Amino acid sequence: MKKLITATFFLLFIFCGNFYGVASNNDGSQNKDTSKVYFFIKKELNTGVYFSGSNEREEIRTDESKQNEERFTGSAGFQFENRIWNYLSYKQEFIDLTLDIGPFFGVGSWSDSTSLQMVDGDQTTVGLRSKLAVDYSSRFYYDDRNYTLVKVNAWVRDDLFHQSIDGATQDSSENWSDFDEKGLDNKFRYGFSANAGWGMGKLNPMNHYMVADYLLNKYYKGRLFSDEEIERLANKITELKLQRDPSLEKNYDAELSEIVDFLRTSMFLANPEIPQTDWELGEFMPRLSGSRLELGPFFNYYNREPDFYYGGFMQYDRAKYVNTSWNSNFSINLSYNHYKHHDWATLESNIGWTYYPNLKSQFGFGLKYIPGVVIYDWDEFDPVKHNFIPYIEYYRQVNSKTRVNFSFAWKIGDGEEFMMTGPEFSLAIYKSRY
Repeated sequence: MKKLITATFFLLFIFCGNFYGVASNNDGSQNKDTSKVYFFIKKELNTGVYFSGSNEREEIRTDESKQNEERFTGSAGFQFENRIWNYLSYKQEFIDLTLDIGPFFGVGSWSDSTSLQMVDGDQTTVGLRSKLAVDYSSRFYYDDRNYTLVKVNAWVRDDLFHQSIDGATQDSSENWSDFDEKGLDNKFRYGFSANAGWGMGKLNPMNHYMVADYLLNKYYKGRLFSDEEIERLANKITELKLQRDPSLEKNYDAELSEIVDFLRTSMFLANPEIPQTDWELGEFMPRLSGSRLELGPFFNYYNREPDFYYGGFMQYDRAKYVNTSWNSNFSINLSYNHYKHHDWATLESNIGWTYYPNLKSQFGFGLKYIPGVVIYDWDEFDPVKHNFIPYIEYYRQVNSKTRVNFSFAWKIGDGEEFMMTGPEFSLAIYKSRY
């Protein structure tokens, strides 16, 4: 088994290295000095409501007992979020601070066993959930290709709820009796994870290039524009957006007037009649193009099982800007996880596409394939489990301030060692200041 895992890491490294080399040589944008195009600085302050649902599982083990619960949980509430993207030529940094609070409900199974008795039943829960999460990642580039990686995620969650358990209990004499328990309960959970490592390559944000490409092709139909011409307009768009003061109301009319003047005086094009909506609604989350390979150690802590595990990972990402309407995305991640009871290895691959019908919305879809194997010893391991996750995503700018974000996935698992099977969805409707 040790040789198998070592060989898998080696082959993936060779595959990603070769794939990276081919991608870099074939993607012309990787070899051009267009760093201004790839600047992306955006600060968002989002407030709104969310709805979500997924299957959850929790296990608590001690030397004397084992408690396990599985349930589908739906939640809704108020969300406050502060997000910052700071993508420059020498670093790509992302910060996300999120606060959620609102009601939730859960339906599922519950069991508790000790040497004296075993309880098995169905449970329903209704209560109030609050969660605070911080997500940070930074890729610092020493040159055009090589970088160091730091990723940190921390969260705390508190659930105050009423729980009802209806089932049966068996005592040490194997006598069964009815079990019915109701009452208030509280759960305080927290987790922390961190990744570090080294990488090569870059995923460049193409947002301003996309807007420039869209405007030129929409308002000058029949004319072919070179990459250099699109990049010139993209640089101007970048310049205007970097000058924005988040504390002040944006003056879209003045910015659009500068774009029209730039098209006339610097690119010698006729004055287009660009509506304000085509300018104010080009505010997507980062749309990326390029390829990168990164590897390093990681660890994960959770105050329930599995409480602490660590290991190593290797990940390859590739995104391609096809045209204003399409992006293709591919990623593959190999990780080995060490845990006190057993180890496990997973290979998570994702292939997907994003469709942009206009500057207001984007639609994504794809499939994740996640094979995994539980390892007890180098000579003792479970059969490989195969897991699939088809998914869809939708994002729309209703107007200059209102956003809608929706995602849905269905988890199909070969057993439940690596994930809970079933649906997972989220819907957020929020106001955005940026």
